[in-house]
Amino acid sequence: MKPDRRFEAGRCFTALITLSLLISLSACQSDKPANVYNPEDDLAVARSAPVPTPATTPFDANPALRAEYLEGYQDGYRSGMTGNNILFRKPPAGVPNPRSKGWRAGDDDGLKAYFARKNRR
Repeated sequence: MKPDRRFEAGRCFTALITLSLLISLSACQSDKPANVYNPEDDLAVARSAPVPTPATTPFDANPALRAEYLEGYQDGYRSGMTGNNILFRKPPAGVPNPRSKGWRAGDDDGLKAYFARKNRR
């Protein structure tokens, strides 16, 4: 039996086109996507960020409770600065004490600072 030569030119053409497409596609490289989420950067910024002290607290009359509130505020602020990806010493839920109130207030302020920093980029 003789091979069918009617389609030989078509097969060669298809093979050449396929080969050239494969070579072209292998040479194409796309840029790496921008790293939108960089937890190491967020953590480094949160650790080194100066934490502003609120002018007033709900516990200004009692120095011990105020100190506990401000300690929680500092940890909450640093958590907010990471975009809440990392929680710095978060108090247990459901315990209404000065530390957890300070943590929540600091977290809110830290998140505001986080988004302000992200919007500047």
